[in-house]
Amino acid sequence: MDKTLVVIPTYNESKNIEKLLNELNKINLDILVVDDNSPDQTSKLIKNNSNFNNSIFIIERPKKMGLGSAYREGFNWAIKNKYEFIAQMDADFSHRIVDLSKLLSFKEDFGLVLGSRYVEGGRTDGWNIRRKLLSKYANILTNYVTSSNIGDMTSGFRVYNREALEKVDFSTTETDGYSFQIEMLVRALDNKIKIKEVPITFEDREDGKSKLDSKIIIEAIITIIKLWFRKN
Repeated sequence: MDKTLVVIPTYNESKNIEKLLNELNKINLDILVVDDNSPDQTSKLIKNNSNFNNSIFIIERPKKMGLGSAYREGFNWAIKNKYEFIAQMDADFSHRIVDLSKLLSFKEDFGLVLGSRYVEGGRTDGWNIRRKLLSKYANILTNYVTSSNIGDMTSGFRVYNREALEKVDFSTTETDGYSFQIEMLVRALDNKIKIKEVPITFEDREDGKSKLDSKIIIEAIITIIKLWFRKN
């Protein structure tokens, strides 16, 4: 059977990680958590799980190093350990387990399966109007400057196959936050990766603090501007 891994970056997710791991353990996959030295003992909770070093693994990093960096390190670990399918998701239950199962059902036929909030059947729950507009117009603008037609360019809920990850040369990406999601998707489009968008429900976190801040938003804007100049 082809091995599947889900990569989950964490920073101060002690209120969510135990429940998330227990839910994911019900699915036939392995779990890799990339923790940025969370001061709330997130890594300790992971190590205390009964499946630690069996189907649950951890990369402990010395400091907060960013989302894109965490995924690059996690993807590299997955490739080295010969996983055929590599999923990525948030640790705060904004990405639902039931939707992960939906994404995984398409993994054999597509290089990238994308969980989309903005295709028919997808939605966001718990966001204020400002955040909804920011996300929606970022997607519209990114599609325009890249001449693409993807419903959810900034989605962080994805499943890649190994060949697609290697083809986009993920290790040479330089961005973090939303920008990392955009950069990876643009590379997938440039490399003619077969993409499937699957409608999901994105639920705002109930516990813990959101990692979205002004630095991430500014980086996303700069990335879109760079894409604009590349196009022109």
